[in-house]
Amino acid sequence: MKRFFDRISSKARNVDEAPVLIVALGDSLTQGVMEHRRLDSASVYHRILQEHLETHFPATTFSTINAGVSGDTAAGGCKRLERDVIRHQPDLVILAFGSNDSVRGIDYLPQFESDMEAIIRRVRTETQADLLVLTPPFMATRQDGFLIHPEHRIYTEEIVQAQTSGVLCEFTNVVRKLCLRHELVMADIRAAWMRLAADGLDTDTWMVNGLNHPGPQGHRIAADLAFHALLTAGLNVRPLNEAGN
Repeated sequence: MKRFFDRISSKARNVDEAPVLIVALGDSLTQGVMEHRRLDSASVYHRILQEHLETHFPATTFSTINAGVSGDTAAGGCKRLERDVIRHQPDLVILAFGSNDSVRGIDYLPQFESDMEAIIRRVRTETQADLLVLTPPFMATRQDGFLIHPEHRIYTEEIVQAQTSGVLCEFTNVVRKLCLRHELVMADIRAAWMRLAADGLDTDTWMVNGLNHPGPQGHRIAADLAFHALLTAGLNVRPLNEAGN
């Protein structure tokens, strides 16, 4: 996280510099899709994360590009990486895929890992950005949700199957493995949802579309975990002035 925290320090000392730039690359959860055809840009996790950063670093300006695309997978993220990430040369890239990938089934797991590897490799070689990776949250466990829009009923069985069969968990484990392999900072959103379920929460009630879109509560948890992961990583970064710059 050296690049990200160096830029925070440098921008605070020199107001003429460009804002600290974050790109959030992901699917509908990153785009901020809530109920059918409704975006909530104020409640999406990376907007809350930016607010946390602005409060914690009040002398620094942050800007976040929302590069979430509804229905997308890591393969789609690969295809639009140049347009949505690399050309902006951000200071931090948030990478959040896995939910839609898992709906394709366990046989898609190797392709998912390959696509995620490709994104990580290109971000590292074609930008100076640091990476923050999020594991996916839960999806619905039941098919009878009254919030499910008629247009989405055709996806219900696949989504519930991915959640309840352990397939989504396997995709999450790939994300965790990649973070260990590449020594990436990770916010383990799924682990938080597992704790909620263990405490007795009916996690389906947090799906505002009845299927796979957490409402504001879920986004706030993701933002809080991402913020904590960044600050924890930042503890090991030498301040810019101590690095002799």
